[in-house]
Order: sequence, then structure tokens, then C-alpha cells
Amino acid sequence: MIRTLNLQQWLRANGRREVVGGDKWYVNFASTLLPAVTASPLFKGRGLHEQEQTAWALTLYFQDAVSQNGGWPEFVRSYRHLYPGRTLPFLPASANYVADEINPEDIALVLWTRLATPARHRPDDYTLFNPEDERLAALAGVAYDLMDTSFEEAPVNDEAPSACWVPGTDALDTPTEPLPASEKALCMDRNALRCLAYSGGHPLLYFADYDELRRFFVDTLGWPDKRRSLLPDLAPYREFVIYANAKGMLLAHSVAACFRDPHNPMYDPQRAAAEGHALFCQPGRCPFDLLKAGMALDLLPDVRFPFHNGRRLLHDNWDFVARYYLGEYYEGK
Repeated sequence: MIRTLNLQQWLRANGRREVVGGDKWYVNFASTLLPAVTASPLFKGRGLHEQEQTAWALTLYFQDAVSQNGGWPEFVRSYRHLYPGRTLPFLPASANYVADEINPEDIALVLWTRLATPARHRPDDYTLFNPEDERLAALAGVAYDLMDTSFEEAPVNDEAPSACWVPGTDALDTPTEPLPASEKALCMDRNALRCLAYSGGHPLLYFADYDELRRFFVDTLGWPDKRRSLLPDLAPYREFVIYANAKGMLLAHSVAACFRDPHNPMYDPQRAAAEGHALFCQPGRCPFDLLKAGMALDLLPDVRFPFHNGRRLLHDNWDFVARYYLGEYYEGK
């Protein structure tokens, strides 16, 4: 199959219509990169479009690194402002890492964004990928060598920097809200106050099934014992968590197994390890304030990604992961 990368594709990747002087050079460079992408076991079965988009992403990174403007520097500035002292998500910078230059670690992260994707059509159709996968480092090394060989001749694009193209960049600008207070004196919501009175001040309450939850609504919260008043849409679900706080009473289903709490009889460390990453990656699976409380109170110690070093990678980067995957659900109202 003949694979042709063209100028119009490059302009779309940059988010612009006008042609600038170095565009043809970068189109040719992308064509040089493409065989390395298609030969990699990471992309062999992913289709021509995905392979081409990956070549364009790597070329955008190269252009931005050479020119020190555009989407890549924007992502790096936002990330380092949000997480002082850190260089990149997941990947510790090597002793040879040089800011404002091309680096294999940067390239590996660009490749990771092509393989680890947030949900698109359904909340559960996100994809995970191990940022420490050896195949990722191998392809990043090949791409780095090609860039390094061409670095001195690569055109500087000062005329029309690339638009924001690194996935997750916009999410880095979302302000982090403080965890809502759970002290009775600071709670004005009647339901939250009754929850805290019932639990002895513990902000999280756990219910095995809907019947148990419904009885709590009626007997403790004083809700009318009428079907339409008792959240009947929750009837098919189990393993509920209520989080009582100054904002009110927050309710989630199908998450209790992940919370290691002496008050929680449904805690299951095996299930937490197998399922817990979905709380950070699946929009709507866990209300974000509950997720924040779980991390702040050390109630989610077993959640992990399903690959080697998955616990460390998730716990060390959980806020970035949540921003990247949850999008508008991160600090969503």
C-alpha cells in the first residue's frame, strides 16, 4: 500500500490554513518517520489512519521543540506549573534530559498519548497503556535518532506556531478545588447533617444494596416512603457510598469495594486492584469529590493500573490521570 503524507494533513495537524516556509520540510520528515511507526509492534495492527496520526504527532513535537513554541511547550509549561519539581508525567527524566531540547522521554510521552486514550463514544471505551512499556521506549529511541540527525537542518517556525495538540493540555488549566469540609458545624445541608449524625461524624457511609439504601433514606433521612422519592433508578445497583460534606450528600454506586475503610464491610482488595483504575479513567464512574476524599484519606491504597508498577504509576500521577481521562468530569459541578 502506498502511504502518502501531504501538506493539507500537516496544516490540519497544526490547526491552521496558511502555509509557512518550513512546512514542506516537516511533511518530508513525517514521511521519514512513518516507516518506523508502521514497523513498531505497537502500531502494526492499528490501521493506516492511526499510524499517520502518530507520525504527525511526532513531527509536531519535533517542530515545536525546534521552534520552542506551539502545543508541546504549552503542555510542558502547564504541567510543570501545576506540578512543581516534576518534569513529565510517569517518566522520570534521565541525567541526560535537557529542557528545551528533544528528549526520548518527551517522545515516549507523545507516543503514550496515542495509545492511552480517554473515552470517546461510551464512558467505558477508554484505553490504558503502560508508559514504561519497553516497546514504547524502543520506538521513542528510533524517533529520537531520526530527529537528532536532522535537528540542525530543521526549520524554525516563528510565523505560525502549532495550536494546542497534546491531549490533556486544557485539563491542566482546571483549578483544583479544596476538599469540602465534613464537620457538622460547617454543614448546612439537612441530609448531610443527618448522615453525619448517623455515622458519628464519619463522612463516608456504605450500603450493600438498594433495599438497605432505601431504608436509610426513609428511617434516617426522613424521606417520604414513596417509590418516586427514593431514587428508584438506583434499584439495579449495589455497593453504594454516600459522602456527606458541606456541599451536601453525594451518592455513588458500584464503587464501595475499592474503599479500605473500617466502616465498610464491602471492601475487597482484590477487586480494588482489578477495578479501581476505572474510578480515575471512566467519566461518571465515581464523583470527583468522592475520589478526592478517597485519596486524601488514604482509603484507596489498592487501586492500580493493570500492568507492572501499576500501583506506583497511578498513585504518583493520580491527579494528572484523572484530568487526562475524566475531562469535564474533573472538578465537574
